Order: sequence, then structure tokens, then C-alpha cells
Amino acid sequence: MKELAQFRTLCCSNSSITIGILSFWLVTTSCSQNPENRPSPLRVDSVQIGSTTLRVEYSSPSVRGRKIFGIGDTYLEQYGKIWRTGANEATTFSTDRDLKIDTFDLPKGKYAIFTIPDSNSWEVIFNKEWNQWGTYYHKDSLDVVRLRVTPTKLDSLQEQMKLSVSPSALNFRWDNITWSIPISLSE
Repeated sequence: MKELAQFRTLCCSNSSITIGILSFWLVTTSCSQNPENRPSPLRVDSVQIGSTTLRVEYSSPSVRGRKIFGIGDTYLEQYGKIWRTGANEATTFSTDRDLKIDTFDLPKGKYAIFTIPDSNSWEVIFNKEWNQWGTYYHKDSLDVVRLRVTPTKLDSLQEQMKLSVSPSALNFRWDNITWSIPISLSE
């Protein structure tokens, strides 16, 4: 009973600290939940090319009737602003061998994938700091590759975001947008 009285005193005497503690608890509880129970579930796609493994890991948001890409507050992802290319943690891409991404060299390792969507072209970024939440800690100085891709319109809605990797490309599909980046093994 004494502990309950002390807790009430703490709560009543310093409400901003209490709100902060409760907010932190709610955020950490929701972030640590089972990835498959998230509104944007964790997805993994990988491909084996000889002895080389390519892997992409991301949280896959759904359209759910929302406007996804555009300009203005009614859109989920703004043209011209950096995006984690998924939800929750930054999307990651890993390779255990040096690659060519389009015409750029990508050393073996694990990277965050960020994008900057726009109506006519997207910038795709491979960043060294892969272990981060969203884009909050993105630093341009850690970008390894920055390239432009031309998105195309899909004939039908892709409800849940999908990233896939094949022996020759990294592919993106969501809402009514798709793009692809050529991949090849370095010699």
C-alpha cells in the first residue's frame, strides 16, 4: 500500500515526467511487438546467385484507402522528401559479395535503403547506417550509392508494398507505382 501511495504522489506531483514515462512505455511496447502482428508486417526476400546471397528486409505497409505519393498533407509519402521505403525500421539490403547496382559499385555488406519519391523519377539511396528507425538518423555522408530510377504506373493497385530481389534486379511495387534497379555481380 505504501508503494501505491508513493506512485500516486509521483504521478500527481510531476505529471510531465509521468506522461513521458507512459509515452516511452507505449512506444517501446508497440515497437517490440511480434513483427508479424504489426500493421506493416516484416517481410524478407532473398535470392542465391551461385555462392552469393542477396537479401532485402522491410516492413510492408498497406494502402488501406489512403493517398500514398504526392504533394500536400493528404498524402502519406511526400514527393521530394526522404522516405525509409517501408514502415518502422529502415529497409535493409545485404550482399555477401561486391555488386553493381545499375552502374554503381556497391561493396559487400548491409545497407539501409532510402528513397526520395517524385512524380517523374525517384532517387534510391544505399546508406551504411542500416540499423536505424525510419529516416531520423539518415546522414548524407554515409550514403554509398545514390541513383535515379524512373517509376512506371501499374495497371492495378498493389495493396501491400512489395520489395523483391532477383538475380538481375531489385524491384519495388506499391499503390500504383513500380520501379526496378539492375543488379549484377562484380567481377
